[in-house]
Amino acid sequence: MAKIAILAGEPSGDLIAGQLMAYINSKEKNVEFIGVGGPSMKQQGLKSFFDYSNLSLYGVFQVIPNIPKLVFLRYKLIKYLKNEKPDIFIGVDAPDFNFYIEKKLKQSDIPTFHYVAPSVWAWRPKRVYKIKKTTDHILSIFPHEKPLFEKVGIQTTFVGHPLANKIPLKSNMYKYRKLLKINPKELVIALLPGSRMGELRAHADILLETAQNLLEVYPNAKFLIPVNNDTNMIFIEARVKSNPTKNLKLIKGKVDEILSSSNIAIAASGTASLQIALHKKPMIIIYRGSWISYFVWKMVRLIPHVSLPNILLNEDIVPEMLQHRATPTLLSKKACEIIKDKRYLKKIESKFYKLHKDLKKNTSSLVFKVIKPYLK
Repeated sequence: MAKIAILAGEPSGDLIAGQLMAYINSKEKNVEFIGVGGPSMKQQGLKSFFDYSNLSLYGVFQVIPNIPKLVFLRYKLIKYLKNEKPDIFIGVDAPDFNFYIEKKLKQSDIPTFHYVAPSVWAWRPKRVYKIKKTTDHILSIFPHEKPLFEKVGIQTTFVGHPLANKIPLKSNMYKYRKLLKINPKELVIALLPGSRMGELRAHADILLETAQNLLEVYPNAKFLIPVNNDTNMIFIEARVKSNPTKNLKLIKGKVDEILSSSNIAIAASGTASLQIALHKKPMIIIYRGSWISYFVWKMVRLIPHVSLPNILLNEDIVPEMLQHRATPTLLSKKACEIIKDKRYLKKIESKFYKLHKDLKKNTSSLVFKVIKPYLK
């Protein structure tokens, strides 16, 4: 029986890993999955060694106090995995946690794969040489990464982005509005404050106040907030009580349905920006954190953009309202400009369609083809 160790440290990684595990289960009988993950992975049979929320930390001030705990969890997990002797290990994103595990398992002759490569091209290009010592094979989700890793001798396969495979090239807004019971003619604005608690604390009130400003211009606008778990739901509900907002609805899950139904999205920087682009929707990307985190980020970044659409298209097409610019006044003003600009809306729809086509592959099938020879 095949035994696969797999680890994801946040909701986006959990979804990606869950899709891959579902495909593996459809091709192989009685696969045993061990490691760390969330609800999507557990649904596919994962025995999670600890709750993956321990790894979903946001910003310097959350990470530093938790370092001793993270080191201890990592030590225990490595010991467990070595005893279990899986056929392979797949680290899904979470590079700072996964690479050390991959290095130790590789030293014990366990083949290691890293799915969703770190953005070394944006942050730490020299890191690519360290990755060579930790990982046997990179499963890349962006085409430009393959030559970068292969240049230093890391075996790399471009497998496409799982979201690009999951989301239709042509989405039917009215179909999803009907499912969510939304009038086809209404202005719908998606608000995505993030999935980690630190992100919610940083962004929730800003987005709620932005919605209140937009209601002054568009009194019939509807606001939808996708929520990925009960803890986040309780937190946002409490913030809504403190910042009462008309025409606002929280929906657990269904982020794709929400984005497809929306006219525009305002979202925290992260995977959500690519998800919005794959739905061909205009967006504003925000980020608020501690000033220390922000200045560290400003010093180490090597490219001018933070949102994936801007990075992948290599142009400033998506507004990025970061730190002091992420205010309700500026966000609502920018949102109004976008909603009224028909030429801009057509331009980004065309750009995002091409981006979607470039990223769309039979991702899980390609990953499975790479790992299958190692499964017993």
